[in-house]
Amino acid sequence: MTEESKKISLSIGRLAVPILLVVFYVWYGSLILELPQGPGEEGPLGPSFVPWLWASLLIVLTVVEIATGYLGKAQENAHTSIERKGVLEALILCLLLAGFAILMQYVGFSASVIAFLAVSIWWSGIRSWKIIIPYVVIFALVVNYVFHHVLKVPLPQDWLF
Repeated sequence: MTEESKKISLSIGRLAVPILLVVFYVWYGSLILELPQGPGEEGPLGPSFVPWLWASLLIVLTVVEIATGYLGKAQENAHTSIERKGVLEALILCLLLAGFAILMQYVGFSASVIAFLAVSIWWSGIRSWKIIIPYVVIFALVVNYVFHHVLKVPLPQDWLF
């Protein structure tokens, strides 16, 4: 492999995860556009407020990741490479988030949060259900309370709350 092809390969590897995330954001944005934009029944923000907030934050972080990838290239002294494991982990994360968004349409927000967090925590290496179950249930209750009662943002209805 020539030195020039190594540099090209390194640049592509450095940008693979952010590019994969941008593709996910485009899909996520198409889902957000289907949500009502105006004020909700219970508050002034409307159902699309939080998804747009998440999307905006994620896009900013991805732009920062792309920028630091290019800046890091100029400061790079040692040979670094993006392993396939890192790209696979990013792909799994995108699939988990997509599954969360799809599941939320059928079982509601709270049940989706519980399922998403349980799978995410288990996937991250914590295998004790004595830790996972209380954490996800408490987190789902707190998130539901904050969004519903404090922020007055209507969440997708579900059978739990």
